[in-house]
Formats: sequence, structure tokens, C-alpha cells
Amino acid sequence: MNHETGFFTILRVHLPIFAAAFFMALFAMSLATMIVLQQHVSDPEQNIQYYFQAIVVLSVYLCSANLLVVRGRPWGVWLVVALMLACILTVVLGSGYRVPRIMYFLGLFFPLVALLLLNTRRHRAMREIMVKVRAERAAIRNKRKKR
Repeated sequence: MNHETGFFTILRVHLPIFAAAFFMALFAMSLATMIVLQQHVSDPEQNIQYYFQAIVVLSVYLCSANLLVVRGRPWGVWLVVALMLACILTVVLGSGYRVPRIMYFLGLFFPLVALLLLNTRRHRAMREIMVKVRAERAAIRNKRKKR
């Protein structure tokens, strides 16, 4: 591995933007789920149960999509973008119900910030470096197979 694709270089330079985008997506997903359940489920105990189930499923989806990005699959970012667009659509279509306005504001703010962070130069550079690291790993595996 060269200096650009070294582990500590990637960690120092690209981890903050990756973590920020991940947590913004996580907050967006959580708020969108909360808004949907506040609108459609009236029983608080059922609300908590459905919220937990939805968050577990969506968290596995979000973590899998980000794992694909880290493993050097650049199309994995489109799975995160799809989730953020679904969150925005959920919040916009659910406006006007019995949910506080700050939740609507934050429900739109977090996915938009997550999309902005996914489109930054540092995040795009990280995805390019992850593709290079994946190619280097494949070359090492091929070299070992030939022996």
C-alpha cells in the first residue's frame, strides 16, 4: 500500500466526513420513522415496539450500505442516497399532522445535510481511495493464488 491508501492516512483524513455523513443519515432515518409512527399509530406501547423494529431494520440497511462503500463498492452510496430521499419524502408527505414543527424541520435538515456530506470532495475522494484499496487487495489475492 502506498502513502495515499495507508490505513492511518485514510483514518485521519476521511473518517470524520464518513462518520458525520453516517450519523446525519442515522438521525434522519430515526426522525422520519418517529414522524411516521406518530402519525399512524395511536397506542404508545405499540408505537415503541414498531419504532424499535423499524429502527433495527433500517439500521441494518444503512450499515450494510456504508459497509459496501468502505469495501470499495462506489454504488453503495446510492443506497444511502435512496434512504435519504425516502426520509425527505416521508417528512414532506407527512406534514400537517400532530407532530411538532421542530421535528419536521429536523426531519428535513438531517437528510439534506447527509446528502450534502455525501457530495463533498472529501467523501468522493474517500470513495475513490476505497476503490483503489479494493483493487490492491484483489491484486494481492491474485498474486497469492498464482503461487
